[in-house]
Amino acid sequence: MPDGSLPRRDFLGLGVGLATAALAGPRATLGANERIGLGVIGCGVRGTYILGEALAAAPGRIQLVGLCDVWSQAREKLAASVADKLPGQKPRLVARYDDLLATPGLDAVIIATPDHAHCAVLMAAVQAGKDAYVEKPLTARLEDAIKAQDLVKASNRIVQVGTQRRSVPRFQAAKEYVKSGALGDICKIETAWNRNVASWARPFDMCKESEVDWEQYQMYLPKRAWDPMRYRRWQCFYDYTTGLVGLLGSHMIDVALWFMEDPFPSSAVALGRTLTWKDGRDISDTAEYVFEFPKGWMLTFSSRLGSGPESDFEVFYGKTRTLDSRDWTSRAADNTRPQDAKDFVLPAPPKASAGSLTAGDAGPHVANWIECLASRKQPNAPIDVGYAHAVACCLGREAERTGRRMRYDVANRKIVEA
Repeated sequence: MPDGSLPRRDFLGLGVGLATAALAGPRATLGANERIGLGVIGCGVRGTYILGEALAAAPGRIQLVGLCDVWSQAREKLAASVADKLPGQKPRLVARYDDLLATPGLDAVIIATPDHAHCAVLMAAVQAGKDAYVEKPLTARLEDAIKAQDLVKASNRIVQVGTQRRSVPRFQAAKEYVKSGALGDICKIETAWNRNVASWARPFDMCKESEVDWEQYQMYLPKRAWDPMRYRRWQCFYDYTTGLVGLLGSHMIDVALWFMEDPFPSSAVALGRTLTWKDGRDISDTAEYVFEFPKGWMLTFSSRLGSGPESDFEVFYGKTRTLDSRDWTSRAADNTRPQDAKDFVLPAPPKASAGSLTAGDAGPHVANWIECLASRKQPNAPIDVGYAHAVACCLGREAERTGRRMRYDVANRKIVEA
């Protein structure tokens, strides 16, 4: 099997050879009305959902070439669920992504694996000449994100990272509003995502070792004996994720980086604890992260899993006005509210349907990727966008893990102690 972090090849020597390899494949481009040979790598809830959005975005144009998942039940379940939508199509079912990538007729893949596998699979796909939609967060390790960014940028592949708010019309309109300077100088962006439901607590008693390619699942990690809990509840373990800052925070962090046009935090501090869910996890269930940025502003991300109601939001604090994504209202920021101060509700873009205003709806984002497969234009969240939120998430994770202030060294692309 591939090493995982360096599938099949040493990525240290990027250059002309890799750029040429990335051009390989059955087709270099797709016409606007051509059928798209699509594969899914990671056939769980997210892979199923994103495939559904792709089918909706390109009705009649998707040829489902293959489904890949290390668990046979997952790939067989997804194949059965789309059989009626794709009559006559018989996608190849495989456990290993290399086997899917070698399947004739494949043009593009949806990557919806656990976080630790995102970059390894993405790099293998790009090397095989395939376009890709890769779920957020981009990585669980910064070194993997560095290699993936370099490889994708040396290729001509279309890669969309799954921070879907960049394709939501209301967020796009809010970005332009903030860019206009209406809020004045912004000193802080406050973000949070809280919930009180054990969405990660999937049952695992039915998961048999004989049905799972456990070696492939572990990728580059130290080899462990079969552990169905670590497989089914991977969100609880730092081997597979950066923790709350990546699992939930990456969406809001990405919005802040996008709006402020300031991609890399200069430093971060964090504090996290397990306070509610004593379920064998090693990631925190309650955490606070603070980032500072070169342009002179701060970002906070707060998350708790032990109390609701569920909410996620961004509040932009400017010298003149504030903007709150919970009601899209801009309010005067004076200490004493002037009598003539008026609240201003950001209007919904006329082209936006009700469904497309929801931050959690990936439909417009997948549609943007499908469009770019034909146009070969960069999508709304290209690899540089994914790399930027990867830096923030890995920086926050290291600050939480060490209890120290950590700094991002831009020149050397390293996280070091401040």
